Amino acid sequence: MTADVRDSTTATGIDRWRMPSLVIGIIGLGLSIVGYVINPQTFFRAWLPSFLFWFSIVAGSLAVLMLQYVTGGEWGLMIRRPLGASARTMLWMVLFFIPILFGLKEIYPWANTARAMADENVRQKLDWLNWKRFVIFAALYFALWNLWAWRIRILSLKFYEDRSPYTELSRRKWAASGLVMIVLTLSFASIDWMLSTEPTFSSTIYGITFVVGCSLSALAFVTFFLAQLAHTEAMSGVLKPSHLRDLGNLMLAFVMFYAYTTFSEFLLIWYANLHEEIPHYLVRNGGVWGVVAFAVAMFHFFLPFGLLLMRPIKDKPKTIAIVAVIVIVMRYVVLYWLVTPSWSGSRFTWSWMNLTSLLGIGGIWIWAFIGQLRGQTIIPIHETWVEEAIREGALKVNA
Repeated sequence: MTADVRDSTTATGIDRWRMPSLVIGIIGLGLSIVGYVINPQTFFRAWLPSFLFWFSIVAGSLAVLMLQYVTGGEWGLMIRRPLGASARTMLWMVLFFIPILFGLKEIYPWANTARAMADENVRQKLDWLNWKRFVIFAALYFALWNLWAWRIRILSLKFYEDRSPYTELSRRKWAASGLVMIVLTLSFASIDWMLSTEPTFSSTIYGITFVVGCSLSALAFVTFFLAQLAHTEAMSGVLKPSHLRDLGNLMLAFVMFYAYTTFSEFLLIWYANLHEEIPHYLVRNGGVWGVVAFAVAMFHFFLPFGLLLMRPIKDKPKTIAIVAVIVIVMRYVVLYWLVTPSWSGSRFTWSWMNLTSLLGIGGIWIWAFIGQLRGQTIIPIHETWVEEAIREGALKVNA
């Protein structure tokens, strides 16, 4: 094992981004608070898509991390530590979720009892769509996500000490059960937090689409993160084109999977042509929102799909980083396109508070993410398969 692999994450130079991120986050949150004073409704409606964007990276990181522990594979060699660090920032997501609780009546039509009772379709759903159930379930979701994120971390630290196969087996069992847990909880959370902004609309594929989207967000983020470290001291001689290629192939698979679920949802709703479902797409496919929908189709599927089919693009840090950025940007666009028309209808809206909340949450989150990486190596050198995986990556390059 080379000495570079043993270096701490300070060898990557990412520490220098921690304080600037914190400063940007504080400024963004400060300006968002000013926005709240000026216009509370706009603040809350800008906060939700920004929260969902950063939350999707965190939740997706936990999902992909558990998938890696269950399946194993060389593809996870370089991203276990970044995924784990991202997943453990779920505690910060709890804090960022608090404004949504205070803005329930501004975000969710069903939270306004008089308005909800006036609509028969919504009134029949009030046994589920009520603030008590909403808060209790949100607390349950966050408790489960934090439990699994930190339990896997504890077992990893224990394995570092004892190298026991029983510890490894326990970690895999937690990861396997966690995959079931996170698919169910993220599905219900997407219904509670996103779908219920339009309580007359229903979709049986909405939940799994959100789960796939979260995983894609996480993969794009860690791929971009890893690509930025390619030429640093810590990763010199370790990160091979085959590692980036594996991540590119996974990102391609999730891009296709997300396109499949979203198109299936659209096709089923178009075919059924039900009065309570079609307004969801009629609004989002017309006017400026229609232009956004076209951009989503082009830049969230067709462009990354075409680029990720080409091996030279996946093998080079600079080019795969560009693809990852395209996917990350479009993930926010998709979430904004899904949520905002629930309030604005066919009228396209954008506020400076959308930007400040995005930067505010993101700045604090990146600061916390880098903090979770401090004091450890990027590569989990204590794992028994690491040297073989690195050597295998080198052999693939020379083949």
